[in-house]
Amino acid sequence: MGPTEIISRLGDVGRHLTLRATLKGIRQQPCAGLKTSDGSRRVFDIGNQLARISTQERDAVIVGAKRWLDHRATFFSLSDLPLGDSIDWHRDYSSGVVAPIKYSGLINARDKDRVGDVKYIWELNRLQHLVLLALAGTWIGNAKYWEEIEGQLISWNNSNSFMMGVNWKSPLEAGMRLITWAYVLFIAGTTRHESKRFHKALQRTVYQHQYFIAKFYSKNSSTNNHLIGEMAGLYIGSVFWPCYQESAAWRALARRKLISEIFRQVEADGVGKERATEYQAFVVELFLLAGALGHLIGDPFPREYWARLVRMLEFLSAISNRAGDLPIFGDGDNGQAVWIPETISERVHHLIGISRDRGTNSGNSNLRSMLLLWGQSPQEIPLWSVPRANEKLAFPEGGYYVLAANRGGENEMVVVFDAGQLGLPPLNAHGHADALSFWLSYGGEEFLVDPGTFTYDSSAKWRSYFRGTAAHNTIRIDQKDQSVAGGTFLWRETANCRIDYRDETAELLEVVASHDGYQRLSDPVLHTRKVQLFKDSPVLIITDSLHCRGTHHVELLFHFSEKCQVRQAGPSCIEAINDSKRISIRVDSRLKPELYRASEIPIFGWRSRTFGTKVPVFTWVAHTDITGCNDFRTEITAF
Repeated sequence: MGPTEIISRLGDVGRHLTLRATLKGIRQQPCAGLKTSDGSRRVFDIGNQLARISTQERDAVIVGAKRWLDHRATFFSLSDLPLGDSIDWHRDYSSGVVAPIKYSGLINARDKDRVGDVKYIWELNRLQHLVLLALAGTWIGNAKYWEEIEGQLISWNNSNSFMMGVNWKSPLEAGMRLITWAYVLFIAGTTRHESKRFHKALQRTVYQHQYFIAKFYSKNSSTNNHLIGEMAGLYIGSVFWPCYQESAAWRALARRKLISEIFRQVEADGVGKERATEYQAFVVELFLLAGALGHLIGDPFPREYWARLVRMLEFLSAISNRAGDLPIFGDGDNGQAVWIPETISERVHHLIGISRDRGTNSGNSNLRSMLLLWGQSPQEIPLWSVPRANEKLAFPEGGYYVLAANRGGENEMVVVFDAGQLGLPPLNAHGHADALSFWLSYGGEEFLVDPGTFTYDSSAKWRSYFRGTAAHNTIRIDQKDQSVAGGTFLWRETANCRIDYRDETAELLEVVASHDGYQRLSDPVLHTRKVQLFKDSPVLIITDSLHCRGTHHVELLFHFSEKCQVRQAGPSCIEAINDSKRISIRVDSRLKPELYRASEIPIFGWRSRTFGTKVPVFTWVAHTDITGCNDFRTEITAF
């Protein structure tokens, strides 16, 4: 943190101290309803679109909504947990710790003993389950769902006085609540559900949320996906509630920031600079819903904005297999712009489908697309068709390369090679120490995977493992991470990757890259990895070259999907089976292989698909000591 940022943060403290007093003197006009560019009020009627949503999607939403109607929560590690007759908006329901209700500037949100795991509190307080209640109320026609929405909103307001408590710590969380409330009104317009009680409850808190974001949005080193969420919330809020004195200025600020951030935080080839797949899907949704709303009201975002958004979708498409699975690089906390019960693969599939549906007349066939586009059809917004996955394989600015054979076929093999930088400077907060790692899918089944995130603040030990080199399909030297962590969301020293060579012929795909993360050792080590996929076999050959002079301990790491059954097939060979597909991995005979599953000493053999949960998987570690330069050849054969 530099001197400029320190001064800025001290200034935030001063603004905090005067903010409550300032707001007391601000007068607000009654305000509800979205207006078009000519000032007329727009009334939504998306009933026909909601009627076309599949029974399967509808039933999943209704089941979830019924649980929330009964105050039973399912998110992160919580499964159908009773919240009580009165929801405690300051409780971490995973630990039972209740955060203090005092001036938010005096609360340390990372203090587990006094606050609990703040992620659980914030997730509940995004109030995204209100969208499920609104949808279920529309489909079922039961007024109890709308009464519950109003009751929870009033309860939230009564428990969260402005700037009091942990729910007024993060402008991102304020932005997510604004998006939630806008969607509730959007859906309510379908049923003509009007409630003076609901609008009155929203009137002051909506203003406070926008004021809070405008004053304290992320700046300096913190300008990552948080800023995008904050500005998306501010934009949506200023459009849906446009009658405050500052509304026009807030809308202009948010629009300007969203346009600048899509270029600052996203590489020209469409790879998010945070190098985190789940966060890329999250910000795609935020950029999309803001741009689509602007298009709807006659406040269009520039063509270049949409072009960069398309490239983000191209990347997500290219790294997905035929079943829709994709590698979850970097951090992820299951964040969604609008929460619908779907996996990350299903979410990405629907996002890609929005662009591909432009060539059809089907309109929105799924709920996520309908909501993100505010009821517009894909043909109405300025996106163009995303290429099929095999049309773009190299993302040089982002540092990712796709090696694929028999794309879309029964024996499809997809390898995604990670030679990108660690994350978004200067903190690189959500990047993992995964240089030269890879993800492998065969026949539409995941085999070698990225293990995920699991936690941020609940355990330093598990946070360190899941973002460390040991949790990725690469090489670890002397049991040290390639990059040096400086805190939960900070990397003090970072490995730099370099692409040395890439080629494609009719028979072979080949990429060679290196990283300098171990150059910091007293005896520096340079790691170079060559990845070769033979299209007709399919066989993957990996050659690891280690350039050094002294003696070092070397570990080759292979992490399997939880769906894989794994067995030792020889002294230097292992076999993995996933459904009807099978691969074998043969390593250099000088290496000593060891197989782990659900091990805690040492930590190996875990995967986290959902934030807050982890499941046992197989991890194969092949290790040895070397002196001087060495090459190691690994052969992976699919059957």
